[in-house]
Amino acid sequence: MKLSDLISHSQAEVFKYYESSEHFSVFENYVDFQVFILRRMSVASKALGFHSEGFLIKGYDIYQYDRETGEFHQLSQGFQSLIYLIEAFYNQNQMLMNSYSREIERLEEFLFNRSIPGYFMDLWFDIKRDLARIENFYFRNAVVYREFFRKMEDRFGEWDDEYKDIDESIQFQSTALHTMKGRLESLHNYYESVKNDRMNKTLLTLTVISGVFLPLNLIVGFFGMNTEGLYFHSDPSGTQKVVMILGLVLFVCLLGGKVIQLIDAYALKYILGRYNFYQNILKRVAELDQRLKGQ
Repeated sequence: MKLSDLISHSQAEVFKYYESSEHFSVFENYVDFQVFILRRMSVASKALGFHSEGFLIKGYDIYQYDRETGEFHQLSQGFQSLIYLIEAFYNQNQMLMNSYSREIERLEEFLFNRSIPGYFMDLWFDIKRDLARIENFYFRNAVVYREFFRKMEDRFGEWDDEYKDIDESIQFQSTALHTMKGRLESLHNYYESVKNDRMNKTLLTLTVISGVFLPLNLIVGFFGMNTEGLYFHSDPSGTQKVVMILGLVLFVCLLGGKVIQLIDAYALKYILGRYNFYQNILKRVAELDQRLKGQ
């Protein structure tokens, strides 16, 4: 059925809503018919996409537009068939939202396990970009669906509750979207903290290496001076003695670093219990159990 068979006016204006496969969601209330364009999410091989489904409402009759044939097909059960289609669209949207949530969980596991891959930020930016597009999509959909619900509610009949459930589903998915955006922002903060921690450790390592080899360079430079009266200048075993001095200095520097690490790892952590927060939690739980048993 062609558009001209359904409406007698504003045909060119109305057809613009249906011709684009990615048209924004819209509800237009004409005198004798209504245009309802509902956009839903889709995923191509490499990007998030959107696909628009077009409906034309005349009284209690509903027609769905088929872009392949350029014709309208009447839904056999009117608003009952329409609610089934809308539920299917939003179920698909929910599945895609769950997929994005799982990708965010993957990023969280990378961070919590301190095994951050090189493509971490690329993946983070891709998800961030898609969530921003989805947020705009849901905002538009919510506004359009509420307008559709307000204008058409008197025609829903026994399916009124199902249409209300769709509105609640939109709100629930929008809330879940805001939650995912918050998790994503937290991930970025965690990532920056981990990166800064690694940079600090790298700088510390370079500082330690410099601190170890600086005395060695000083000693080598001192004994490498071509001056009279230098220590071990006439000593047949002078080279061996210098090597022993270098080895002793290197041993002291390395041993001092290890001693500091042992003090931090064992004396502070296990003996003093300063960093064993699990043990502190267990103590508090045990105290609470004792109080409950005493009552």
